[in-house]
Amino acid sequence: GIIGRAPDAGAAGVIIPMVNSVDEAQRAASACHYWPTGTRSFGPIALGARGGFAGIEAANEQVLCIPMIETREAVEQIDDILGVPGISAVYIGPADLSITYGLRPGMDQADEEWNAAIAKVVASCVAHDVIAGVHSAAPLAAKRGEQGFRMITVASDLGSVAAGAQIPVCSCSYT
Repeated sequence: GIIGRAPDAGAAGVIIPMVNSVDEAQRAASACHYWPTGTRSFGPIALGARGGFAGIEAANEQVLCIPMIETREAVEQIDDILGVPGISAVYIGPADLSITYGLRPGMDQADEEWNAAIAKVVASCVAHDVIAGVHSAAPLAAKRGEQGFRMITVASDLGSVAAGAQIPVCSCSYT
């Protein structure tokens, strides 16, 4: 139910963390889509308030279902996960992926096995015509683009707000 609330509120898609198996990918895709392709509950109240609902068929075509690939288990099953109808993209969480490869959490690793996992996910995305996405940082964006990622996050809301909080809003002095 929680997955359907985001598109009901107007989100173009949903990123679903820790999708590690075909069964979990199927449940995620089903929760994003209305019948006959899914099990999403009809409740687009917010969309209706903003000008109407385009229809179930349009919603099923437009919603983005984006499972996160964050574990060794998910990498091992990536071809099967990407074979699930309704998956628009995948999004690698590199810190969690690092942990499952026995590494310290990080955005990038020198480890050959970890890098092979990244390459495997991108290659599978190309083979299945699914967008490869990754959580990243600005200094790594060019590298991730060269690796074949088509969706690269370089900042987060929290990071941007925290950085903004460090900048004085006004350097006014009152006498």
